[in-house]
Amino acid sequence: MTMSENATTAERPSTSSTMGRVDLRAAKWFQEKRGISPETLARMPVASGTAFYPDAGAKLPSVLFKYTQGWKARSIPDKHFVSGGELKREFWNLPAVLKANPKTVWVVEGECDAIALVEAGIAPGAVLSAHGAKAQPTEGDPAALPGYAYVGEALEAGLQRVERIVWCGDDDPAGRLLRDDMVRMIGKARFHFVQWPEGIKDANEMLLTDGAQALRELVEAGSLPWPVEGLYRLSALPEPAPMVLWETGFPEWESKVKLAPRTLSVVTGHPGHGKTAVWGQIWYNVVKTYCIPICVATFETRPKPHMRRQLRTLYCGAREFDLQDEEKADADRWINEMYFWLVHPAHRPTLEWFMDMAEVAVVRHGCRIVQVDPWNRLEASRTPGEREDEYVGRCLRSLHQFANDLNCHVQILAHPAKMDSARRGSAPQLEDIAGAKHWDNMVDQGLTVHRPKMFDGEKAVTEAQFFQRKARFEELGRPCKLNLDYDRKLGKFKSVDYEIK
Repeated sequence: MTMSENATTAERPSTSSTMGRVDLRAAKWFQEKRGISPETLARMPVASGTAFYPDAGAKLPSVLFKYTQGWKARSIPDKHFVSGGELKREFWNLPAVLKANPKTVWVVEGECDAIALVEAGIAPGAVLSAHGAKAQPTEGDPAALPGYAYVGEALEAGLQRVERIVWCGDDDPAGRLLRDDMVRMIGKARFHFVQWPEGIKDANEMLLTDGAQALRELVEAGSLPWPVEGLYRLSALPEPAPMVLWETGFPEWESKVKLAPRTLSVVTGHPGHGKTAVWGQIWYNVVKTYCIPICVATFETRPKPHMRRQLRTLYCGAREFDLQDEEKADADRWINEMYFWLVHPAHRPTLEWFMDMAEVAVVRHGCRIVQVDPWNRLEASRTPGEREDEYVGRCLRSLHQFANDLNCHVQILAHPAKMDSARRGSAPQLEDIAGAKHWDNMVDQGLTVHRPKMFDGEKAVTEAQFFQRKARFEELGRPCKLNLDYDRKLGKFKSVDYEIK
């Protein structure tokens, strides 16, 4: 089929065969104005002839670029453009690329730029020309736009088999907008790009100014992989700052259990087994030792009088009812300075409310520890159709990000679900916490407080077991079982036989 068979009467081009598909006039123009030889032209779907240009109102000598369906023409030497033959929007030269099936394809923004790459030594079956002229950034998915349908069609036709696509588009605002859309449609993994030297706009311009060898070296060896945030070689990662570690206040535990900011912990245990009291003492030790303010949302144990009683006792080293008024006042001054309490005005706290208030405590008052006790007193705000495990996972991700962003430790005290009769008296695991397996796999530390025996006859048993079920980082210790006993005279727990292997 000749070019004329694809044109309407008004647009019909006529071709000359003086030099095969490209006549002497067109060949001379390509050589002088574009730096492209007749031999290169003969290898590409390009011809010459005349075409009618409505904007010029005349039939003019032209170079003609053939597409699978239709053609585009450019007048020479003047610059007018027209298309015909029911031109279908597609990558120019796509059939040759699909047939060659190369590992690398170079994509430009204009047929002459594609031919310039071939002149520089790139194989004819490895170059494509995209449609350009982007004026505004694309909102949403560019692949959904009708003007980009040809990209998806090319990928489905076989372009997705290409291992590497090198973008060699125009270095102007419209070209960069087009490039960004191509990245999103083709994918970052295979996408590379060329940065033209200063003052160079495109491949054909570099061919004319720097020569074929420089152009080939740049596009073959000088292309850059599209940057991917989040993927690095080890050498590119900065050395992290050492983890800040807090001792628990039980020196007998040595390095088996430690605490740190930027981590998320969960504590479980049956109701009434002492997890609030044990962790009240541990966090008191941390706050007192390191002078770190703490923010506590305690929904089942009142700040006054219950938490105050424990803190007064720990601060003064004697039970509250043995303290003098001056000692209580001194303890209260310290508590007032170091402890912040979250109390919802309607007693219906949500996670969103808790995080808003905790952020104020951290940013405004310097709190480094944030505790919610217990989890089930936060009103769930599940979205329609959201399962409980999905909700728990979403909440834990938010709290973990909160801990990292604000450089604090976030701790959740959570009751286990009702356990079957065979395990009812045993220490619960993290996966026993009501709601989801995420309590085990999404936290940095998982801990349990358990009392194997509540009474011996009518006498209350004061022994308790402390388990570290999980420590994501070795600096935080390791899984272990530690024994505690509550000293009634001192009003605090002591470590006894602290590890049973």
